[in-house]
Amino acid sequence: MSDHMVFQDCPDWQKEAVKSYWQQKIPRIERLLTRFPEDQRELRLTVTHKPKRHDVRAVLLLPTGSLAAEASYPTDREAIDAVVDKLAGEVRRHKELIRREHLYDRKENRRRLSRHVETQLEQPHRGPDKDTFFKLLSPLMERLSDHARHELVIAELQGRIGRGRVVVNDLLDEVILRAWSRLDRRDDREPLEVWLTKLLHETLDQQVADVQEALSLEVRAESGLEAAADSIADDTPVWEPPSIVTLEDVLPSHEAGEPWTQLAAVDQMKWVMTQLSELPSDRRRAFTLHVLDGWEPDEVAMIQGRPVEEVRGDIEEARRMLRSRLGSDAEMYPSGSPSARHAE
Repeated sequence: MSDHMVFQDCPDWQKEAVKSYWQQKIPRIERLLTRFPEDQRELRLTVTHKPKRHDVRAVLLLPTGSLAAEASYPTDREAIDAVVDKLAGEVRRHKELIRREHLYDRKENRRRLSRHVETQLEQPHRGPDKDTFFKLLSPLMERLSDHARHELVIAELQGRIGRGRVVVNDLLDEVILRAWSRLDRRDDREPLEVWLTKLLHETLDQQVADVQEALSLEVRAESGLEAAADSIADDTPVWEPPSIVTLEDVLPSHEAGEPWTQLAAVDQMKWVMTQLSELPSDRRRAFTLHVLDGWEPDEVAMIQGRPVEEVRGDIEEARRMLRSRLGSDAEMYPSGSPSARHAE
């Protein structure tokens, strides 16, 4: 991130002191900007020395907008501290707005695609053949890929499957096959995207159960618990960039303290996924579908066949659990988690 500093009526010794102190503060802002291209961030700081006070103004230029913060205090350090606090708050609010817009756009695109496919399926002439059906549903499957990937990561963390035992693309292909085989029995009153997500959960749970059963047979054949440990062996999940989930994704507008902000995005995801892996599946899926994929609680309720108030309660309970665990450094690397083993 490039930065530009302007001093007004400041002696040379103070300019150097402010520059030095400002460099100590910049990392806090930079950590909040990791998802913005580095060459598209510019921070401008103006420091004005006045009788008995110092005015500091910061302007952050981002590709998505400009943010500003200012403060006036007796000392330059106090003013800089206040400006950094205010600017960090502005960045978090800006990112939350962008996140909501992204989720809204994602939801609208999903609905648009779903309506388009439903229209094609409702044509008065004979329905599509198998190949055409697959092509029609492929864009909707792409919309489900991140959710499927997160669910597989959770299953790996829980020790229910080993690395690579179930692959996202194969899982989604099986969902399309099931959709094709049940197309003539589908309830047209149920939104297509809801039906497909139900099929995804059904397919995922069955494939994970099949892997567990196969693993059990392998263990018995090799006789011994050590074989089981080897089979789930490389139990560190594959953390693929498209599915990275950070603290600000699951707890937007929540300011995590140190040492949380020091963690790289991939380590934040390991922590988040580890915590979510301890939740009952319905609660976890309600939370991730709503917070990460933009589904409304009433839509999640349709997917899960539960009362909407129960779904809302589960979403809030998951949030409360994550917030409470953020307050404990000991929970950063839970015992037995992949992150804990890497930290040793």
